[in-house]
Parts: sequence; C-alpha cells; structure tokens
Amino acid sequence: MGDGREADYRGRLRGLRALLGEFDALLVSDLRNARYLSGFTGSNAFIVVTHDEAFFLTDPRYAAQAGEEVKGFKKRIFRKALEEIAALVLEKRIKALGFEATNLNYASYRKFRRALPKVRLRPADGLVERLRERKDAFEVKRIRVSAALLDAGFRKAARVIRPGEVEADAAFSIEVDLRRKGAEAMAFDTIIASGERGSLPHGRASAKRMKKGELVVVDMGVLKDGYNSDETRTFAVGRPKPRLREIYGIVKDAQAAALDAVRPGARSSEVDGAARKLIDKAGYGKFFGHGTGHGVGLDIHERPSLGPISEDILEEGMVVTVEPGIYLPGSGGVRIEDMALVTKGGCELLTRTARELTEL
Repeated sequence: MGDGREADYRGRLRGLRALLGEFDALLVSDLRNARYLSGFTGSNAFIVVTHDEAFFLTDPRYAAQAGEEVKGFKKRIFRKALEEIAALVLEKRIKALGFEATNLNYASYRKFRRALPKVRLRPADGLVERLRERKDAFEVKRIRVSAALLDAGFRKAARVIRPGEVEADAAFSIEVDLRRKGAEAMAFDTIIASGERGSLPHGRASAKRMKKGELVVVDMGVLKDGYNSDETRTFAVGRPKPRLREIYGIVKDAQAAALDAVRPGARSSEVDGAARKLIDKAGYGKFFGHGTGHGVGLDIHERPSLGPISEDILEEGMVVTVEPGIYLPGSGGVRIEDMALVTKGGCELLTRTARELTEL
C-alpha cells in the first residue's frame, strides 16, 4: 500500500485497464477522475486510456502545469478538445470507446458521433469511481489531514455558538478561521441550523439568531490538498428541553450501533439498518428520512452509499460517513456525523470531535 508520500498512478492505470473489458479505450472527462489517474489539478483535461497506452490532453494554458504534475502519460495540447480526441481515436484505431456518460453532454456526444461514425461509442460510467472507492495510503494520509483541520473548525464553532449569535455570522467566522489554517475551500455550504431550523437536514446558515434552550446542528466539510472531509455535531445553547435531550441520546446510540457494524464484508444496508432499527424502536423512525452515510474522497459524496436499499459492500480502505439523525418539525433536530476508515478489524474514526452533548 506504500507509505502515502507519493501516489501510485501507474497502479491506478493498471487497475483501470483491468476493468476495460470490451472497450479498446476509455475517455475520462470527469476532472476528479483525471486527477485521480494523473495528479493533474487544473480545470481542463481529458484522458484516454487504452490497454497499453495513456494519453493526457489539455489546452495551452496548462501545458507547463501538466509538464510538472503529470508523469507517465503521452501529452497532447489541443486548441479544440473534441477534434483532438477524435483524431487520437482514429490514429490509434480504437474501435470501441467507452465514455463517462454522466459527464459528457448530448451536444458533445453528437459531435463525437459525427467525427467517429465507425467507432462504437458506449457509456462506461463508474469504472474510475470503482477504483476510487478504496483509498490507498496516499489518499488516506490526505483525508486524515483534512479531517484534523475540520476538527479544528468544530473547536472554533464551540467558541462562536452562543445566544444572540446570527447563524450566518457564526458560519463566516468559522470559515475564515479554517481558511487561515490552510483549507482550500469549504466542501459545501456550511450548515448551521438552530432551534426549529434544526429539523431541516440541509439548513444552510441563515439570518436567524440562536436562542437559549435551542439545539444547533453544525454540518461542515473542508477541502484540503484535493480531499474532502465531512462532520456534523449538534450543540446545545444552554440547557435544552427534555425531549431534545432524549433524541440526542437516541441519535448518539444509533450512530454507535452503525459504527459497530462498519467492517469489511458488511453490506452498506446493514450499517444503515443498525442505526435505523434503534431509531425506529424509539418511535422516531419517520423522522429519519435520509441514508446513514456515504463515501468521501476527491468528491464530498461518492460511493459507497450507506442506505436502506444500497447494495454496496464495504471493503478495507473505504472511507465513509456515519450520520444518523432525527428531525422534529417545529422543535429542532439532531445529527451526529463522523468519517470512518474501514480497517481489517472494523473501522477507525478519522474525525475526533467529542460526541457528548456540549452545552454552550
């Protein structure tokens, strides 16, 4: 697996070639997938991988950057991307070309169809994503750094969440602190939802002021060195009402049950079921309407999916969130979320903010 200092791009290409099957080549147009395969961090690139060659294509703005970042590929600089890709396909006599349908619009597909009338163009979604599900040492090392930085953001949150504070102002203060500490960006719009707004699972920070006795759901993620982290904590502003304390305890126990179920070979639906069963038994099942988690890496949401109908099987090296919640309209909500690395014997938490209810 290596020590994580350098990415094994050759190994990733070998893994992709093993998945090509009927295809002579795969056209990679998703920038996250291009980064995974090549290390390129720019905003315009395509990759064509055949059974014995790999081509990296970008525009003149990124010629020098590609020279520095991309190794082991034959590089081509284009003025018009589709024309250059089509010329390459014809030059290499590729007869069956797979493409990422979720990242290629219909207009581009039609142009390819006209330029390559004798080439079998077939959607081949999920090939690179399948490789990305299991993180190697290089990726785990960077996700750990991103997660540690995010924990620092929650320490800041505990200092700025207080009665009278505006949700959006608190979010801004936390985000500025995280950027100063090295975050490239927030992984998504920061969620700070206090009081009744806590019943909104994606309640972005608003102009509402926090009040004593309310719970405050804080869901944040940061991007660091290309890798995302994701974590949620629910704080109390003063002492909350008994029912709110009750649902906090239920969610905390549900998350613990789900984390206990995370291990290689476990069905994602079983992990979801471990949390859902406990919440159902407590009488709050109808107030838990989303899946229990998802993969995290170059994208903030990627496979595997931890939900009641998911068919994904957990494998060592996957990084997933575990985030059950209860959302009571008119009263508030609770969500507790951590990132977990699937290990040989179970899982390791990568986010480490305390999960006990903190009264601020």
